[in-house]
Amino acid sequence: MLPRIWTRYMSVTLLAALLCVTGAKAQSRCPALSEGSRAKLSSFVQRQYRIPAATPLGIADLGFMGDSCYRKLDFHSEDASKPLHITLFASPDLRFLSPDLMDSLIAPPAEVRKPLKDVTAALAKGSAATMGPKDAPVTMTLFSDFQCPYCAQMARGLVKDILPSLEGKVRVQFRHFPLPMHAWARTAAQAAACAREQGDEYFWKFHDYFFEHQRELSQENISKTVAEFAGGLPSFQAANLKTCLEGNATSAAIDQDVALGKEIGVGGTPTVFIGGERVVGYRPDEIRELVRQAGAPKGKEGTKEQ
Repeated sequence: MLPRIWTRYMSVTLLAALLCVTGAKAQSRCPALSEGSRAKLSSFVQRQYRIPAATPLGIADLGFMGDSCYRKLDFHSEDASKPLHITLFASPDLRFLSPDLMDSLIAPPAEVRKPLKDVTAALAKGSAATMGPKDAPVTMTLFSDFQCPYCAQMARGLVKDILPSLEGKVRVQFRHFPLPMHAWARTAAQAAACAREQGDEYFWKFHDYFFEHQRELSQENISKTVAEFAGGLPSFQAANLKTCLEGNATSAAIDQDVALGKEIGVGGTPTVFIGGERVVGYRPDEIRELVRQAGAPKGKEGTKEQ
């Protein structure tokens, strides 16, 4: 008779092997990532993210998600002098790509469920460019990326729709959240942060310029464009901006904003926080309603405590 410990070891080993075989069988039905599929996906991502044709893209298959046919792909530059990584999830038929994939069987991370008061306290950390009345009853914190098309939509909507409709009731606070997949977003963020050292009004000038000219900007021309724009601003010290950029003087500030965003559950842009509540994407009606609730007297609306 086999010792009990040996019997238990064999049982666990057989169970693990069975699970592996089951998973392998479940995923054997998934379509292969052929060379043709790789070429098609690389071409699409290159166009979608406006990556220069001179920067060849490779694809690393990072495996399937659980026992599904959804797979995680890493699109990366094969030119060592131009590091670039874009992680996307592909649908089983390889038709759809998404930067995020949520598993409804897994509980959200604890940081996403932070109590509202903790989120509000976290957002009070550090310093950020602001716009709007200093005595506004509501503060809206916006995490944004200058290369993100939806962030450009948010920027236009804030100025032309949301803020005018709120009649000075809200003060906007900008936080940087450049996404790794966007080739020139971090350079733009550092430039805007450098401009802010000469006053918030200059930050917002760069902010508006980047979003208004988003389609014209690229990894190749961003530095030159920033220098030219800075040189044309009245009373702005372009030389100081150049020194700031060359010394990466604002890099740590960008990192702090990104770390703050991750701490309170930011996963994409644009993400807005109002009264501790989060809105992802450009949703003007929901933003206006949250501002109304946050600015209402506590006795009438009450405050949410979680």
